[in-house]
Amino acid sequence: MSMATSPPRGLRANAMGLFGDWVAGIATVAPSSSVAFTLALMISFAGLSSPFAVLVVGFGMLFVAVGYARLNHWRPNAGAPFVWVGAVVRPWLGFAVGFGAILGMLFANIGNIALAGSYLISVIAPGYRPSSLLVWIVSAALLAIVVALAIRGVRPSIRVQMALLVLEYAIVVLFVILALVYELSGHHPGAHAPSWRMFTPALALGGWKGIAAAAVPIAFLYLGWESTLVLSEETTQSHVNPGRAAILGTSFLILWYTLLTVVFQGVASPHAIIAHGTDVLAYAGTVLLPGPLERLLPIAVFVAVFGTTQLQLIASSRVVWAMARDKLLPDFLASLSQHQAPLWASLILGAIPALALIPYLVSTSANTAIGDVISAAGLWYLFMYAVIAFTSVWFYRHALFANARFFLGSGLVPVVGGLMMVVALIYGLMTQSAAIAWVGGLTILVCLVLGGLYALLSRHPYFRQPRMVYQPPEDAGFARQAQR
Repeated sequence: MSMATSPPRGLRANAMGLFGDWVAGIATVAPSSSVAFTLALMISFAGLSSPFAVLVVGFGMLFVAVGYARLNHWRPNAGAPFVWVGAVVRPWLGFAVGFGAILGMLFANIGNIALAGSYLISVIAPGYRPSSLLVWIVSAALLAIVVALAIRGVRPSIRVQMALLVLEYAIVVLFVILALVYELSGHHPGAHAPSWRMFTPALALGGWKGIAAAAVPIAFLYLGWESTLVLSEETTQSHVNPGRAAILGTSFLILWYTLLTVVFQGVASPHAIIAHGTDVLAYAGTVLLPGPLERLLPIAVFVAVFGTTQLQLIASSRVVWAMARDKLLPDFLASLSQHQAPLWASLILGAIPALALIPYLVSTSANTAIGDVISAAGLWYLFMYAVIAFTSVWFYRHALFANARFFLGSGLVPVVGGLMMVVALIYGLMTQSAAIAWVGGLTILVCLVLGGLYALLSRHPYFRQPRMVYQPPEDAGFARQAQR
């Protein structure tokens, strides 16, 4: 089969270019907040070898991103996860992956918006212990802003993200410089300067075992880079730019996360870092720049969380809209605003986190249960990444041996990435708390069962579509085409 044509476009075409795609992928991951919430946990497993673990897991994500890019080159689509898997492997599995992708982003946003509200209050009034009602009001107001931006379309949303990224990175780069000066001075007990030994398993607790244990929370660190692929119908060169942005974005994240890990794990002893848990960057701010300016790092974290909330809503609304366009979800979810952005999908996906936040804030048991669901969403992401990486290889299987570059880019690299995600998923199911492991495993199972039942009971043509595979042209020019 040759390259398929793009689907009919209802979203605003050519709303952004390669740089906008890259911004979307970076902002969805929220690097500053991800490091703030994960650094202490990864150090508790990998010790000062955490940068090495960040590199290893990062390359696994990069290899998966190559698989995403190859599938996007074949068929750009706002419903990328379910469209690719459904057309290449099995329709029921595609439906399961699409539905799970929506749930994963939705659960993530419940946690995101709770953190955004709390962080904003802490920035405005340090030390103040807000009531649950106040946290909900602030969080709901932030969600309203996010939904309003989403309905106006991806172009203004990306412009906002650019401004947020400039602010976030300006603050973080300032503190990176301050941290390096602090560590290299050698006058502060507990602080330690960067060392090449950090890029070996030698400093990990238990060596390679510690690296493996740290891989699970570090994998969660990278989640969200793939959001740029569901914006492909709204970008220029839709067959090329989203895939390039995913690869460039993941490559940048590897370098950025490694730098942040090296620098911020050195501002104090590992024991002190672990003791401050998810407030580790706020603690680093008090160490490096005491006084009113110490609030700058929490501001960067808030900006990152707000940004990822916005992009998660935009990405999930595209998948919902695409499934509704294909008649797999109710028709009204395929409606567009006057700005050619999903309307009801954005409104509903924005309202659910606000409603879920009520029991999350007022009930300890509900807080724990929803927290487990949010954490378990990361396990679903690992499953989805593995499935799509293998889907890419399966689609291009008849052309893998055309030349070395095609074999690497469409075969070996995505396979290795998919296998790394499988290992991380299995290890996560074995090492996470029982509640998170059970919720994560059941989420995967429920999505698979739902997809299977829908396929059995529905007469929808989606579930009767023939499976697709790339067939290389039988001519001497294929080697050159494959290299392109």
